[in-house]
Amino acid sequence: MKNKWFKVFLVFVFVFSFISINAINASAETTKVMWGKTELKKGQIGKVTVLSNTSLLDNNLKSVRTVKKGDEYRVYSYKSTNGGLYGLGGGQFVKKGSSIKYETPSKSKLALLNMVSKNPLEVHFIDVGQGDSILIKTANGKTMLVDGGKKGSHVVSFLSSKGVRKLDYVVATHPDADHIGGLVDVLHSYSVGTFINSGKAHTTQTYAELLTLVGDRNIKYKVPKIGDKISLDENIDITVLNANENASDTNDASIVLKVTYGQVSFLLTGDAGTNMEEQMYKKFNVQSTVLKAGHHGSDTSSSSAFIQRVKPQVTILSYGKDNSYGHPHAAVVSRLKNVGSKIYSTAESGSITVTTNGVTYSVSAKPWTGSGTGVVTSKPAPPTAQIVFSNCTELRKVYPNGVSKSNAAYQTKMDRDNDGWACEK
Repeated sequence: MKNKWFKVFLVFVFVFSFISINAINASAETTKVMWGKTELKKGQIGKVTVLSNTSLLDNNLKSVRTVKKGDEYRVYSYKSTNGGLYGLGGGQFVKKGSSIKYETPSKSKLALLNMVSKNPLEVHFIDVGQGDSILIKTANGKTMLVDGGKKGSHVVSFLSSKGVRKLDYVVATHPDADHIGGLVDVLHSYSVGTFINSGKAHTTQTYAELLTLVGDRNIKYKVPKIGDKISLDENIDITVLNANENASDTNDASIVLKVTYGQVSFLLTGDAGTNMEEQMYKKFNVQSTVLKAGHHGSDTSSSSAFIQRVKPQVTILSYGKDNSYGHPHAAVVSRLKNVGSKIYSTAESGSITVTTNGVTYSVSAKPWTGSGTGVVTSKPAPPTAQIVFSNCTELRKVYPNGVSKSNAAYQTKMDRDNDGWACEK
């Protein structure tokens, strides 16, 4: 009996080992930087392609075997003696001549190889409820925070958990409270190199406090223009696709960033609406690996034409669970599914991290399988319910998530940050 169970145990170990080894190999396969038929490797100075059968030589220049037309080999060294010898490693050479073609790797290939061998880029989509906040952390330790949600305590705590000690850039995409409210706490807690602002004028106390804080702390201040580049890290391209301080609507003033690291890109759209989306895809290549869906999945953003051009493999929806706006809208979810995008939800998964080495990427959460909604999801008051409340405590007993300006129960005095939403949590 003991021998029987021992054999079963050995079979289990063998199978597990086989699966594990193949899983590791599969993972390694995905991070290769291919150059033609061969993988580009560190220390490689070029490659040779055999144009017609020729001899592979050893250190004594004796023929070892014949290499065939169409074969490719990595080159690690070159000797100018004996008419020129390309070293293929392991003491083997091919002679320079018409039977082979020698090439050197392009700068872009070498840059890609350098990225793969370094620490990855991390893009964290922080769960701030009904709002946006995104931390970009590069392999070189550079940091950028895009928006800060409505309340900053959670953002500050998240930054601390990721070992952030300073922020090289903070971007306020537009002045709505669910994007900039938390930045006040962030600026109180961290040293900031440059503050990038949409420039859109707004009269809320939160916005005024934020700009005053930027001035008091002598933080470099910039309002970007469309097409500007942000120099966060030499290995990363960050392009401003939209910025309009004169927009009539705060959402359309949103700074939109495309962040590209090797072959992987992120499109961070703020709350930009469909009109801005059209302007962007007419002017720029908006195709991106990862999309942060505009306006928390509202159908005021993410038009079908835009989604078809972005073709995101991954889409992040940043919104609060059971929010009274009905985000995300079913139409947006359907459009994303139609292009084959995997959808991830901060409301369901909490904070989500996308990690990439510039070639492949991984997502820290499981895909969201919901379908969205086209209606308000908070529990409405019954027809006979009161619509006049003396304070927010009373109002939330009927409307747990507060009320928008269009609701009969809305009162200006309960909307302290003047964002069109009263008594929100």
